[in-house]
Amino acid sequence: MISNTYYSPTSTNNNNINNKIKSNYRIEKYDYDLFKGVSNNDIKKVREMIDCGVDINMREYEKGTCPVHIAASRGHKQALELLVSRGCDINVQDDRGWTPLHSLVTGRYDILALWLIRQGANINLKDNNGFTALDRAQTWFQKEMVDVAEGRISNSEATLLEVKKEQDQKQEEYQHALKSILQHHHEESKNSSNQYFISQQPNALNKMVQLQSSPYVESPIKGLTGSGSEVIKIYFRNDSYKSVKVTASDNCQSIIRVMCEKFNMKSFDKCFDLCEVIKNQVRFLQPNDLLLESKLKNWPIILTNNGYETHNHCHFSIVIKKTAPKEAIKLFESIL
Repeated sequence: MISNTYYSPTSTNNNNINNKIKSNYRIEKYDYDLFKGVSNNDIKKVREMIDCGVDINMREYEKGTCPVHIAASRGHKQALELLVSRGCDINVQDDRGWTPLHSLVTGRYDILALWLIRQGANINLKDNNGFTALDRAQTWFQKEMVDVAEGRISNSEATLLEVKKEQDQKQEEYQHALKSILQHHHEESKNSSNQYFISQQPNALNKMVQLQSSPYVESPIKGLTGSGSEVIKIYFRNDSYKSVKVTASDNCQSIIRVMCEKFNMKSFDKCFDLCEVIKNQVRFLQPNDLLLESKLKNWPIILTNNGYETHNHCHFSIVIKKTAPKEAIKLFESIL
């Protein structure tokens, strides 16, 4: 396979392609398949093309992009990891001077960006306009990039580690406690003050055990609701969210400030409300409401054969007030 191959996905006529491409370069079918595989995050195809000997650092003719640029711009984690593991140039620059890290940062693929920095991505390479990937990052994320580049653990990475640890611990606890909950259900069903029931969702195979008692009834399983601190997802638009470490003393107002810092909107923290969504029922929180306390009191325990699924039915969301200035609304709408 010819190295340093260029291809143009928009050109279909061989004569046009030959006119555009330098005489010592030529298009191969496998070259196109590599770009197509990366674009579709088709790991099997990408691996097959690399194993066939396709140049992993080949460039697209019109923009000078490499497969790793495409994987980064689309946030394709599996394709990016495969290309890096096979030795692609992670600091390669396209015709704009952009590196894959530029694309990850501007696309807000924060965790992938930190991972690529740990693989050796240079945060100080400048594009044609003189901007580094660090320059293009949001203020709060710039500190995280520098921490990782200097070998320290960033806040986002620390949060992820805590999330994984908590998830593993909770999954183990819930599997162990499932039998206890079912037994507890039979006992409490006889008590008129606390009623539990077993229901099955329409068209679902999994049985759900759901706490249907007073919102102030304590969870029947001690310790599962957590104490001290917990990593919670705060949703802000559709399925977009930010993970925040919440302590027992964190109230609604303090979490709004943390979210505004992540949005790079620190001066607009008074323009937001935090609400609690429980099975599609929305309740707006007061500034002094404690999040972990609210979660403990109000969220039902939902278990299926797949494990703990309360998070699929209950969550916290941050919303911008209708009275917020147009500038704040416009900034919020631009957040990915």
